[in-house]
Amino acid sequence: MDKDKIFALDIGTRKIVGLVMQGDPSGYEVLDSEMIEHSTRAMMDGQIHDVQAVAATILNIKNVLEERLGMKLEAAAVAAAGRALKTARGQAEKNRTYVSEINSEEVRALEIEAVQQAQYMLAQDELGISKGSNYFCVGYSVIYYQLENQPIGNLVGQVGNRASVEVVATFLPRVVVDSLFSSLKKAQLDVYSMTLEPIAALSVAIPPNMRLLNLALVDIGAGTSDIAVVKNGNIFAYAMVPSGGDKLSEHLAAEYLMDFNSAEKLKCLVSSQPKLQCQDILGNQLEMTDQEIKDVLKSVVQNLSAEIARNILELNSKPPDAVLCVGGGSMTPDLVNHLADALAIPRNRVGIRTRESFKHIKADFAALDGPQGVTPLGIAFNSFDKAPVPFIQVIVNDREVALWNLGDIDIASALLSAGISLNNVYGKPGLGKTLEINGYLKVFKGEMGTAPSIRVNGKEASLETPVQNGDQIEFKKGEDGQNATVKLDNIKPGPDGYVYVNGERMELSPLIRINGRAWTMEEEIPDRSIVEVQRLNRLSEILVQAGIAEHLLVEKSYNYYLNDQPMILKWTPVKVTVDGKETPINETVTFGSYIEYRIEQENPRIKDIANQQTDLDECSVTINGKQAVLKGKKYAVTRNGYVASPEDELFSGTKINVEKVESSIILSDIFQIIDVKPSMGGKLKMTVNDQDAGYTTPITNNSVINIEWD
Repeated sequence: MDKDKIFALDIGTRKIVGLVMQGDPSGYEVLDSEMIEHSTRAMMDGQIHDVQAVAATILNIKNVLEERLGMKLEAAAVAAAGRALKTARGQAEKNRTYVSEINSEEVRALEIEAVQQAQYMLAQDELGISKGSNYFCVGYSVIYYQLENQPIGNLVGQVGNRASVEVVATFLPRVVVDSLFSSLKKAQLDVYSMTLEPIAALSVAIPPNMRLLNLALVDIGAGTSDIAVVKNGNIFAYAMVPSGGDKLSEHLAAEYLMDFNSAEKLKCLVSSQPKLQCQDILGNQLEMTDQEIKDVLKSVVQNLSAEIARNILELNSKPPDAVLCVGGGSMTPDLVNHLADALAIPRNRVGIRTRESFKHIKADFAALDGPQGVTPLGIAFNSFDKAPVPFIQVIVNDREVALWNLGDIDIASALLSAGISLNNVYGKPGLGKTLEINGYLKVFKGEMGTAPSIRVNGKEASLETPVQNGDQIEFKKGEDGQNATVKLDNIKPGPDGYVYVNGERMELSPLIRINGRAWTMEEEIPDRSIVEVQRLNRLSEILVQAGIAEHLLVEKSYNYYLNDQPMILKWTPVKVTVDGKETPINETVTFGSYIEYRIEQENPRIKDIANQQTDLDECSVTINGKQAVLKGKKYAVTRNGYVASPEDELFSGTKINVEKVESSIILSDIFQIIDVKPSMGGKLKMTVNDQDAGYTTPITNNSVINIEWD
């Protein structure tokens, strides 16, 4: 297909119009045109509902035009209806470092930057509304250019250092655009260019020399009514009313019990004949006047007019100077009058624009007659002013995505167009925990989130990596970091140690309590817990772990009197040495120490306080030829006035008296160390130094004693 020829398709709710337009220096000419109505309601409210049916109709038109013109049609210029349309403004500024004429490529790059800024603003507005907020830019219009901060009509050919532009970009839901692309693809057509229907209609219906006026263009189709407002020489805003001519047909079908297609035909005949005949679904023949039909439609027409007027007033903040209506729905009886009344402007300020007023375009085809021919002509005409093939195809996570080719496209733009939010692409850090450990706060951080995984054609990439037609992009959002997990192992004050107790190795671990209770190693510690850590390396704590009862480690004080003098005894039943040195129970022990302990009697004895005073006198004797040692008392001990033994216990308040006495070892004392078995009928004979002796015979050192039975 020649570069000076454009194949354009107006894919409407009720019909599809195709045309081939040729441009030359003298103007534009439509070489051929074909119009086919949908056989079913394949489209509703400007949205393709049956892709296969729409694609079949497009292919039919393509084949007819190819045969008649003898040329191959490979790509089509198309426009999307403004269903669920959104607009956003964007600005861009460029400081040029050289002084030369601004060329068209520079201007387009500047416009592209402004469009991307508008897309970013829309994405920010959509964040948090719903994950399905996925819009595609289908066109933009320049609001103004500035050169050196001064407004200017066109930057191309100008000379200056600072240039800027503001645009209003138009976005549609991806489902609208994707279904349109799918239909073209199934009809064996590429996308040459794409715009919005009101932009296309406006390009021919309101040329630049008319835009100094404050005008509203309304493209009333079968399913939607698209609105564009111009003022001060620029396109100001767009809007869409999700209602059109189909509302009238549906109302007639319900009123006269007719199928939709019959009601559509009846609507189109209004004002063409004074009397009309039709048939309802039961086969009844109906006859009515055109005025009767107008009366039936009046409420619907008023409602449609009021809705269009409301959107115009919202966009323009006041009634416009005039309203131009295009599209087949603009021929609805009395609609322009009701619209003028709703806007409170004179009725002669609302009119219908037809292709016959476009002197620079030759298009003598019935399908393009009247206001319904404006939009298809505008689609073709608008494409001559746009760069061809504005789309590239990429694969994002196994899904084919069409990207509006606005110059250098990076991964970020591709992901946005694929409906992937770039908000928080990096994984969030995990939640931390704060614990109070022995009165001090300690923070345990969660894991950091991971970076997103991006690969283009199997190779690692970043959000700034440029993409080309046909690239395969794999994107995976960064994973969130794990929340902080704190267990006993995480809060130990240091490594465990050991000591040797009576020769055996003993491991020492700190005692930890969480919120006042013991804690297992497997339990996770909650946030804001109070932790008490106690190192068990005091001597008393080690001995308890060794199995000694705690009460045996408690030092007690005993108040007593010794020979009428008040005294105090500090007593601990357990006697301990650390590395060979006696050590107090409350001392801290270093790891690796050798601890020896012995447990004495629980309570002290008298000998523990008067050991020297109760020493015994000793003498060596020979008994029956064997050496022996006898002990005699040097001191006498009483407890509270009664004779006591050194082994008797000591109690608080006890009065102890110790007096020196003469040694008084007698013969009977030997029976403490020898055992004499009695003999039946015999008499015990005892001698001391060969002299007969009795039980009370005194014994001295080196005495020789013999004892036998007679």
